[in-house]
Amino acid sequence: MAKHFQFDDEDEIVEENTINIDREDKKNSKKSQKKDSQNMSKKKKNFQWKWWHYLLIGLGVLFVAFSIYIFAASRNNGPVYGHRGDGIVEITETQQNDAVAQMKKQYSEIQSLDLEVRCKQVRLNIQFEDKMSTKKAKSIAEDCVRILDKVVGRSKVKDSKYSELFGKIQNVPQYEVNLILKSNGNKDFPIFGTKHTGRDQFSYTLASVKDKKSHDQATDTLKDKE
Repeated sequence: MAKHFQFDDEDEIVEENTINIDREDKKNSKKSQKKDSQNMSKKKKNFQWKWWHYLLIGLGVLFVAFSIYIFAASRNNGPVYGHRGDGIVEITETQQNDAVAQMKKQYSEIQSLDLEVRCKQVRLNIQFEDKMSTKKAKSIAEDCVRILDKVVGRSKVKDSKYSELFGKIQNVPQYEVNLILKSNGNKDFPIFGTKHTGRDQFSYTLASVKDKKSHDQATDTLKDKE
């Protein structure tokens, strides 16, 4: 078998060629980077602000500000009511839960009870035991309103059963009350009751009312307030 001999000079030539190739690659790479940098500089110089650029930025800032406002307002445990809620005393969630617990404890006739506070409205939705007396149901419901009034603890209004929570504070009307009373086995139910701000008396509409139109209007009014 023939043997191949390699001289030292050949190794040096190969090594030198390799070094030259590396140098050329580096030069080409630097030229390419320099060219890219020059192109970017030209693009930056050629870019000019247009009026619609400022418009888009302004709209973006307004959108972010509005989103923050909506997020902050929605944390108030309810919908955003604008200025309708200005000057209204807050009924906290803790006060609501405390009042509901006292109502259920005091009256075994109550099977379930839902208390809602929406802007200037307090709503009590009470499910009584079967065949509940109409008169007694009204009496218990009105007393439940007084329990809530006592829990909140506002100053009592002179010559009234209720505090300023259901009257006025610094000439700002506070809460009105809406009642929905239910019981099976009594044709008077459901009963809808309303107490307007600053008045002690409740007005009621019974399911058995002869004037069907009045009953339907009362039902629609409560639905509209949801």
